Amino acid sequence: MIEPESYSQLKQEISERIVEDRSLLDQLRTEIRPLRSEVRRILPRTTTSISLVATDGGNNNLQFDPFLVQVVRIVDSNNNEYCLEAITPTTSVSSLSTKQYRADRSPRTRLGEMMKYLPTRYATRWCNQDW
Repeated sequence: MIEPESYSQLKQEISERIVEDRSLLDQLRTEIRPLRSEVRRILPRTTTSISLVATDGGNNNLQFDPFLVQVVRIVDSNNNEYCLEAITPTTSVSSLSTKQYRADRSPRTRLGEMMKYLPTRYATRWCNQDW
């Protein structure tokens, strides 16, 4: 569970990602705008049909997130939070890595430590590149 003191940081992270990806939303709106004249209102009508539906509660919500924001959160078994970031598919990998590593290539954050520990191709390249 995200603690209340982390909400302001998470809000700032999400706001930064949305500002960076604003052009994607504008592009999506431009693509959809011509369909506006094709929309027809669904009018109320009487019916005698009954539909029984069962659900497990897991897949019954509708969500619209044009930015595809994902939260990266690292906690230990005692719920101590070590990393809280929001990323999108267009988040620059180099800027994300810059947040995780210092100029001397040592990890700055717990996520940086995990990236260096795991044999990820980008983390290895980032840590071993010539500056």
